[in-house]
Amino acid sequence: MNTEEQVEVLEANMVESRHFVDVKNSMIKLQKNKDFKKVVIEYYFKEEAARLVMAKSSSLTEEQQVVIDKMIYGIGSLAKFFDSVLARGVQSEQQLAEDEETKALLIQEGLA
Repeated sequence: MNTEEQVEVLEANMVESRHFVDVKNSMIKLQKNKDFKKVVIEYYFKEEAARLVMAKSSSLTEEQQVVIDKMIYGIGSLAKFFDSVLARGVQSEQQLAEDEETKALLIQEGLA
C-alpha cells in the first residue's frame, strides 16, 4: 500500500472516529440537560427501577413476572448503552489523535 492509499484509509478511519466523538459529546450534553436528568436518570433509572424490583416481590402471575423482568433488563440495557456510547467516544478520540499523527508523518515522509 502506497502513502496515498494509507492516507486515504486513515482519513476514512478519522471520519468514523469523529462520528463517535460527536455522538459521545451529544450524550454528555444530554446528561447535563435538566429534563433528561429528571426523566431518564432520576425517574427511569432510579424510581422506575425501584418500583419494578418491589413489584417482583408481589404475588404476580408467571407472565407478569416475565414482563417485569424484561422491563428491568431494559433499564439495565439502556444504562449500559449510554456507558458504551461514552466509552466508544473516548476510545475514538484517542484513535483520532493517533491517526492524525500517523497521517502527518506519512505526508511528511512523502514530501521528503
